[in-house]
Amino acid sequence: MKKKLILAMVLAIFAVACNSKKENGVPVVNLEALSAIPLDHSIDALAKGTEFIDVTLPPNARIDELSQKELGLLKAAAYRFYHHVSLADNQYKVDIKDPKSLYISDQVVKAYEQAIVNTNHFADSMAKAGQAIQLPAVNEEYLNKLLK
Repeated sequence: MKKKLILAMVLAIFAVACNSKKENGVPVVNLEALSAIPLDHSIDALAKGTEFIDVTLPPNARIDELSQKELGLLKAAAYRFYHHVSLADNQYKVDIKDPKSLYISDQVVKAYEQAIVNTNHFADSMAKAGQAIQLPAVNEEYLNKLLK
């Protein structure tokens, strides 16, 4: 039970509410929350394609206040980005040689990278406090939840 609570806290590190800075359009998203909200349209082609994705959200945007279009863009961007994330030694590793190859704006890539840094830091701090947690692996099943 404790591990589930801790895991929930880790997932919250992915920034439960979509936040953005209006001046640069940097969204910070919660991957679990994104995958939990269903879309009314398919994003398979967008997520797996090469159409450029840029998402600018209003200040202090919350994930439950986003339009279906905004959710679709965020999910497609997350799908592309998290294909390059792996779990090793309970730390997420990002392996992106050329961010431009993702066809996602730099601001969105940086927001996802910051979410990874925050999550890794949280896992480290929990381990140092004697409450080690296991971060969930990013696999095909996990990513495919974003497409729905």
